[in-house]
Amino acid sequence: MAIRFLALIRQAGEGPELRDRILARLAAVPGPMRVCDYGRLIVAFSGSPAIEVEHGVIVGALFDRRYPARVDQLPDEERRKIEGTRGRHLIDAYWGGYVALLAGEGDSVDVVRAPFGELPCYRMTLGDATVVASDVGLMIEAGVLRPSLCWEAVARELAWRDLRTAETCLDGVRALQGGERLRADAVGIHVDRLWSPWDFAACSTALAEDEAEEMVGRSVRACVAARASQFEHVLLMLSGGLDSSIVAACLAGQKRPLSLLTLVTRDAVGDERDYGRLMARAVGLPLHEALRDVARIDPARSPSARLPRPAVRMFEQESARIAREAAASEGADAIFTGGGGDNIFCALQSASPAADRLLTGGPGRAFLATATEISRLAPASLFAVIRATVGRTWPWRRSSPTAPDHLFLSGIARAAAGSAAPHAWLATPRGALPGKAAHIKLLAYADSFLQGTDPQADLPTVAPLLGQPLVETCLRVPSWCWFEDGRNRAVARRAFASVLPEEITGRRSKGSPDGFLGEICERHGAALREMLLGGLLARQGIIDAADVEQALNAAGPMAPADFGRLLRLADVEAWARSWASRSAA
Repeated sequence: MAIRFLALIRQAGEGPELRDRILARLAAVPGPMRVCDYGRLIVAFSGSPAIEVEHGVIVGALFDRRYPARVDQLPDEERRKIEGTRGRHLIDAYWGGYVALLAGEGDSVDVVRAPFGELPCYRMTLGDATVVASDVGLMIEAGVLRPSLCWEAVARELAWRDLRTAETCLDGVRALQGGERLRADAVGIHVDRLWSPWDFAACSTALAEDEAEEMVGRSVRACVAARASQFEHVLLMLSGGLDSSIVAACLAGQKRPLSLLTLVTRDAVGDERDYGRLMARAVGLPLHEALRDVARIDPARSPSARLPRPAVRMFEQESARIAREAAASEGADAIFTGGGGDNIFCALQSASPAADRLLTGGPGRAFLATATEISRLAPASLFAVIRATVGRTWPWRRSSPTAPDHLFLSGIARAAAGSAAPHAWLATPRGALPGKAAHIKLLAYADSFLQGTDPQADLPTVAPLLGQPLVETCLRVPSWCWFEDGRNRAVARRAFASVLPEEITGRRSKGSPDGFLGEICERHGAALREMLLGGLLARQGIIDAADVEQALNAAGPMAPADFGRLLRLADVEAWARSWASRSAA
């Protein structure tokens, strides 16, 4: 059953009227909701798992760092530590997809969201009270939110694609991000960060090169096993790429049913069946193959319609449909992916790791070896890599540069977007290494990816590689260790070389959905034209309609960057229409 929760944080001494009104509305929500009253904090939740402590509740999946299995109950001593540290002990000793709601001393309340947790936590103010919930749908059902679009936030969403902050695209609704703690007390509402990737990126915490492979392999296996322990039967989306193949190898060792599904397109770049079949044979399981059908795509239907921002792409409609049907046929109760593998395993193509080696070890054979590996990967000349490396060592160039995407946006939207990257992790500490900054930027993208999770989905979709302990382990690996034989993600390749086909561990190519995106543009061109030139984004002045029209009218095939961007605009348009219709109702 899907995990949903809504909590009301009242002012001390406030009467019961608001509480009673909200609970009366929630009583009509389908599915039973349990209500816990801790005085200033009232929590209503449904689904499982949930663990109660003396003055609060932890909803969502919780795992102990010491054991690869879900935690269903906590010893009294652990409950006291969690409450005594205002949730900090959860960050240090546990991980998962949880949100902890804790009533503290002196009428204070703390809300903690897990780093890289897939369970969302949104918040809004209601007079002097604060409401936090797993989804905005529950806020609406409780009668506390009347949704209204924030067009400046929409502009920022388009400009800083895949880098999301606490801001959503609905007025008054903010997200509590992974690793953050919200505190409500007599002073007001304030948020602090309990977890940052930079805490694990310092040279003083780095793993020795000869232990990185073992540590990463052990952490991957533990995280995948823990995630799998929640479910009876897993359906894995197996592309045949390195990351999903690693997940397949780990799941195959679990004592529970496993089904494998690969999705293909008519375009050769999107057809990775040969690799998928190799991996399926390696684990001794059949591979179900399905062709994405462009006719089943509906550009006007937003897969993010229940989310407070357009975080899910249009082409994922078809992937989700096929996965749901396959899961129903196989009897699976969860869908697993290899999502986030590129991010945690440091799939970079830049000179930054060579700069790290130069800064920490100086010029010499080791630095030249790393520069050579990166030149083979790029591909670029060794001289070009060395020149770029030296440039990245200057203190003012050690951050990982990020620029907004202004393609097809109006001047008004560009101004609203600003010029500074919005994600907190991209603020580079003094003395940070450039390779670590680049790795952490990849993790910021992965963190943003998780904000597309819908708690109301029929089946949970789990990216087991995005586990907090594994992320922390990978951050401790020196950035140059990820590059070998002209390939990135080298530590992960070595860690699983004994259980993966050599064709996969040695693979240099990657699949891409670009061909399917082109099919969508070709098949649904008329609908996309109407949506973009006659839609809300155009009327609100978010897009430059003349530039969009020129791109749509251009002779010859459209560049992948252009049709990918136009489809992203259509994603946002469909999402905005879905919310505008509810706002007007």
